[in-house]
Amino acid sequence: INFVTKHQEIPWKRISVEAATIIASILLAFAIDAWWQDRQIRVEEQEILAGLHTEFVANHEVLTRTLSLNLRGMQSLQEFLTLVEGDQSEDTKATVLSTLTEMAGPYTTDLGNGTLDALLSSGRLENLTNRRLRALLTAWGGVISDVWDDEAHSSKMVVEIYLPHIVQEHYSWREIERSWEDSPVIRRLLADETFRHLVTMRIDGKDHLSGEFKQAIAAAEHIIAELEDSIE
Repeated sequence: INFVTKHQEIPWKRISVEAATIIASILLAFAIDAWWQDRQIRVEEQEILAGLHTEFVANHEVLTRTLSLNLRGMQSLQEFLTLVEGDQSEDTKATVLSTLTEMAGPYTTDLGNGTLDALLSSGRLENLTNRRLRALLTAWGGVISDVWDDEAHSSKMVVEIYLPHIVQEHYSWREIERSWEDSPVIRRLLADETFRHLVTMRIDGKDHLSGEFKQAIAAAEHIIAELEDSIE
């Protein structure tokens, strides 16, 4: 029996097509995987942006409300100084009581920074595509720290200076509230030069704190604007 080996031509064209198809399939799979990962990152980014927006809108409301209270307190203290310089009126007792309240109230601002803190601590801030927003969020900690530092100083002044003088001089809220407009305790308080000086210090402190609040509010507004531009 003769075994004849026939020469067969190698089908290079078919092999090339099959190889190209396999390579294309692999590249397509990689492309789909990369697209999916990028889409997940973008979905996560939108969720983060929405959370930050909710957080900063709430912070803006808190800062605006606290600034309003601070300015109202300054006005009350200024009315007291006007009262000291002029004649007593039918509102004397109310002005004195509101002044004592402002002198003894160490206000603090409680802001929600949970979403931002989590973003910074996880290192995912770089996932945000808006560079201006990243810069503003990075700077926010310093802005709000100025407010908290001022509030801490104000609280220290209340505890260490204002309240001790009020207690030492026996300026009792209850006694003043029960007294008449021209009572001895009110006349004594209005004639107290040290208390008048402390009120002036308190006004200066509140004025400086108001400036910090305004800067924080402006910073929050810039962040909110950038967030709204980035949210799809």
